[in-house]
Amino acid sequence: MVFDKKEYNKEYYIKNKEKNKEKRKEYRIKNKEYLKEKSKEYQQTEKYKKSRRISDWKRRGLISDDYDKIYDKYISTTHCELCNVKLTQDRYLKSTTRCLDHDHNTGLFRNVLCNLCNVKRDLPEFDKKEYNKKLYHYQKSWGGIKNYDNNLLGIDVNLFI
Repeated sequence: MVFDKKEYNKEYYIKNKEKNKEKRKEYRIKNKEYLKEKSKEYQQTEKYKKSRRISDWKRRGLISDDYDKIYDKYISTTHCELCNVKLTQDRYLKSTTRCLDHDHNTGLFRNVLCNLCNVKRDLPEFDKKEYNKKLYHYQKSWGGIKNYDNNLLGIDVNLFI
């Protein structure tokens, strides 16, 4: 008879399931502070941030064959692909916060946009030419975008968040 390690491990797991569950529980109780510290350290790593962001995208309906490629584009994009405003990575949503735009019907990635363009794009009356015209006049009057106002386009972004 040939020894099958996979089969042995499966049987061992089934036989000792409750015992091992209790051991893991005791370990977590004894090492609560250590595990909390390790978790905080991990949450500061790029690996965690990437994993968390991709999980959020999937939960929100983004469908892709290559999430790594989309993530790299998301991280490397510095300006909105629609209005060209400099993107920020804020803890709380602002009009210039970097957003990943996707089609809600198909789930496919479209662009990396500022929050304002992302919200505006999903409105039924969105007209890119009119938007660019208003943006041009705003930039001209202020000599460039210095303070990106949510009400520039006549909408209150907070209504859609």
